[in-house]
Amino acid sequence: MSAPDFYFGIQSIAKHLHDRYGKEVLIDYWRSLGREYYANRIRQWRSGGVTAVAEDWRDYFAHEPGADVQIRIEDDSAAVLDVRVCPAIKHLRESSREVLPYFCEHCDHVGGAMAQEAGYTLTRTGGMGTCEQRFVRITVSSS
Repeated sequence: MSAPDFYFGIQSIAKHLHDRYGKEVLIDYWRSLGREYYANRIRQWRSGGVTAVAEDWRDYFAHEPGADVQIRIEDDSAAVLDVRVCPAIKHLRESSREVLPYFCEHCDHVGGAMAQEAGYTLTRTGGMGTCEQRFVRITVSSS
């Protein structure tokens, strides 16, 4: 990563799959990417707990040009990403590119698949440049 022009590729692939094959195929692509391409990150999250999730995202965004993301751990059960400046949206806008209306959904599906495989849920509020993403450890009740 960390080459801002990569964001053009992310958006182009999403638009092509969406327009040619439909939204379901795009979502399946994103979820497969999360599960398969990021399998090593998933293993780290699973074995290292919420601290590993937070540290992984800190490292990830440290390499993303233009990112302004604060990451915190809440109640030892959630890693919360406060995305103040999304590097992808920022770069697309600064390059006078239209941002697809469903662009932010890639975080929901890629990150959501990663979270699910590692034993977390992901919720996102906001979008189009600023959002909050919450990775919450799934607890199993012992009833």
